[in-house]
Amino acid sequence: MAQFSIMINRLISCAMKTTGLLLLVFFLPVYVHAQYTAGIKQVNYPLFNNSFAPTTSLIPKLHQRNRGAVLGIQRGRYTSFELGAEAHWRKLSISKSRVTGATATMEYNPFNNVIGYKAGMWTKQGRVNLTYGGNLVFFNDFKGKSRYGLGPAIGFRLAGFHLINGYNFLAGNKELTKVNTLYLSLRYFFPVDNKFTWDRKDNKDKERRKKEREKEKKKRERQNDRDGKKKIFPF
Repeated sequence: MAQFSIMINRLISCAMKTTGLLLLVFFLPVYVHAQYTAGIKQVNYPLFNNSFAPTTSLIPKLHQRNRGAVLGIQRGRYTSFELGAEAHWRKLSISKSRVTGATATMEYNPFNNVIGYKAGMWTKQGRVNLTYGGNLVFFNDFKGKSRYGLGPAIGFRLAGFHLINGYNFLAGNKELTKVNTLYLSLRYFFPVDNKFTWDRKDNKDKERRKKEREKEKKKRERQNDRDGKKKIFPF
């Protein structure tokens, strides 16, 4: 009975040590990351100036801006072909990635000779590839009939392809019926220009510090000139 009790105690001790080790391995990185993002700059650093304390601003944020052409096909009650231009503004981040897009397209229905123009914006938040946006639309049949309106759109964007489901709320000449209200569009983005820039806030801070250094330098030069004149003309 005593040996059984000793064995049970050893098993309990081993389980507690194992649990403590697992907690240390899995939760220590989470705790360190939370402390870092909460602002380690509040910690006192006796050997350094507070301006050298590690802060979250030391982690640069990368912004991407690109533009290009879009080509697509739209299906609803009628079929149209789309051609236009699109621009993206993207903030590259591990947890809070964001993409904002602006689109201007022309769509043409060759079977019914109806042309349409569409301008809109959309956004994508995080790692989920769903997009949310809206459009302003205008349609004309080359015979004096036209319709205009706006509509929401939701989509899924992946690897240059953008699948969009939207609805057009239209006003104008109701005799123009050969236009889509509910539609599904598939587009592909052809990039033409692609640029990367660091966080504008960091750039502004660098410019501000540079101007402050220049002001201090000019101030010291003026002070040195005054001190030199006093030595030459003591009166």
